[in-house]
Amino acid sequence: MQLRRGDLTKAAVYAAASVVFCGLNWIFTSQAADLPPGDGYAYVTPVAQSGWEFRVTPYAWAPSVNGEVTVRGQTADIDMSFWDLFDSGSSGAELDSLAALMGYVEARNGRWGIYGDVVWGKFDFSGDTVKQRNPIANLNASARAKAGLNYDITMAETGLAYEVARWGETSSSTALDLLGGARYWNQELDLSLAVDASVDLGKLGLERSRSFAVARSGRLDWVDPFVGVRVRHELAAGSELQFLGDIGGFGVGSDLTWQLFAGYGFDFWQSNLHGLIGYRALAVDYSQDGGAKENNLDLILHGPVVGLSFQW
Repeated sequence: MQLRRGDLTKAAVYAAASVVFCGLNWIFTSQAADLPPGDGYAYVTPVAQSGWEFRVTPYAWAPSVNGEVTVRGQTADIDMSFWDLFDSGSSGAELDSLAALMGYVEARNGRWGIYGDVVWGKFDFSGDTVKQRNPIANLNASARAKAGLNYDITMAETGLAYEVARWGETSSSTALDLLGGARYWNQELDLSLAVDASVDLGKLGLERSRSFAVARSGRLDWVDPFVGVRVRHELAAGSELQFLGDIGGFGVGSDLTWQLFAGYGFDFWQSNLHGLIGYRALAVDYSQDGGAKENNLDLILHGPVVGLSFQW
């Protein structure tokens, strides 16, 4: 998440994974003359800064998880809503455990900024939130047997930001940043299936764990490049709206990854603290072919974000 006034704060994912954000932000401005009297806005140059400014933001992200995963050739659909996180067991859905740790840091000097975002999370859920796509005879996902999916995700992102344009009045301005960087993914999935009869698990590449057959993806990690834009609109001193969008992957790591964020930030306690509320969506489409060893993820995580920044 962006940690400056007007910067987007990134939300965290509930899953056991790590992500690193790295990028560069560059802003282009113009020395154009003021607009004629009566026009509300003029194109302006950013106010010069002396030295570095820093922001550190721990935050929480409560995402819905939608899509499909393939683990060792076994495909399952996932449909876990944000509300299920707080109403476990509703509609047959069950979230057995949930843990997450998220944080964002940013340093800025003039038009340039460098930032990092780390998300670690773990989902252990079962019931109707996980449904096997094409179950093999005598081998299926079973809510009754508490079979389900353990999903660990770590995402780390680092990037640069450059302010290319700024316009507005003294009391209110809008800035446009260009973003570029890399996003690191580390994910593991264990899909547990109930065994109703004798099944040759060896041929399927599955392991037996008590009364379950378990498909383990093992460690899946890769790096995606990304590019994006960010808009920061200052409503008043200490109050801002933020919008961010990026796209990446391009077949380098995943086939496609994208992110969207919209939020509202505000200062309090003499501007030393900066609150943030918003909504974040993060998607990834990653494939690892290999027949019975095939592992694929096609997921969208989206939900509300709440953060608190310490700035100096």
